[in-house]
Amino acid sequence: DLLDDTFTHKVYLGLTPFIICIGLLGNILTVCVFILTDLKKQSVSIITIALAIVDSFVLLIPVSILWLEKLLSRDFTDLSPFWCRTHGFFDLAFTCCSSWLMVCIAFERFCAVWLPHNNKTIFTHSRTRRLVLSIVLLSTLLSTWFIYAVKMIEVPRLTVSNAFLLARNQTTIHYSKCTVYDDSLYDSMGMFSVIINYILPFGLVLLLNSTVIYRLCQRGMVELTSSITVMLTLVCLVHLFCTLPFQCWWIYYEIPDRTGNCTWLKTKLIWRTITFTIRNINYMANFFLYSCSSKFFRDELKGLIFLCLLPHEKYQNYHYRRQSLYDNLQQRVSLTQLVMRRLSRATELTNAGMINNPSIAVSPNGPIGNV
Repeated sequence: DLLDDTFTHKVYLGLTPFIICIGLLGNILTVCVFILTDLKKQSVSIITIALAIVDSFVLLIPVSILWLEKLLSRDFTDLSPFWCRTHGFFDLAFTCCSSWLMVCIAFERFCAVWLPHNNKTIFTHSRTRRLVLSIVLLSTLLSTWFIYAVKMIEVPRLTVSNAFLLARNQTTIHYSKCTVYDDSLYDSMGMFSVIINYILPFGLVLLLNSTVIYRLCQRGMVELTSSITVMLTLVCLVHLFCTLPFQCWWIYYEIPDRTGNCTWLKTKLIWRTITFTIRNINYMANFFLYSCSSKFFRDELKGLIFLCLLPHEKYQNYHYRRQSLYDNLQQRVSLTQLVMRRLSRATELTNAGMINNPSIAVSPNGPIGNV
């Protein structure tokens, strides 16, 4: 009620549905591109697919339900014991999974840049699938505390009709309300979740991305594989900038109120709305970051659009032409390297005395003659 007439609240109500719709569409397109194109050959595509699915769940369940509560001015948590116990669980589990998947992307790019010869053996497709599954299970387990930290209670509704019923010694009307068991326990576990979901992944992603950027600056070149690295590094950096304000707000929220009026609470809620909206943008922006930072991603997306909208014969083999082009780029060898390789082989044969030594008689039926 304190935020009903504020500009921040109106912007939140107007901007959130666009974030949800655009984010869901972008995440669906991201999954299609990484599944149906040559990008699926990269083991990191498994992590990006899982990240897009988790981000979609964040937008679809906790963000959408909270927006509806604000729009209708009604707490859905008071209507159902199930939603009372799980509304925070879904948000904690999905955001934790998203943050640690981002850490995996940063670590995979770290290995690709600093250990290019061992990256394929470290991040195989089977190991990456097991890693993603482990993150999902651990995120679920670490978020189950919320289910046991809240409860439904019966609160009497004090109205004129209730007062009339009490005067006649009849039963009071009650309504259900979702509340916490212990405020101090709830705050401490909330701070624990903020550390696990945001602060610790924030530090790891920042460290890994710093080393990746330093390595790329040392190389001074960007090839096809480096383009993927730049794309994923940019995604990680945007994740850092979008989640940092919400972390700062939670610490600010833990400061006790010493004013004794609603001004302090109103200020906290305004900043929560702002930081929460910025955090939600993170779950929408990945598709646009992929498209803006990687020409290869744009070309594959364009190919899928051609195959879906233009099912003509000349477009049916577009995907296969893109695949052959990708293979040629991966196996690209310069003319100078071919010449030097040919000269090195000729030098080996000359040093062995098989070409310039006229004293060696070569039998026409011998192995050298047959060659």
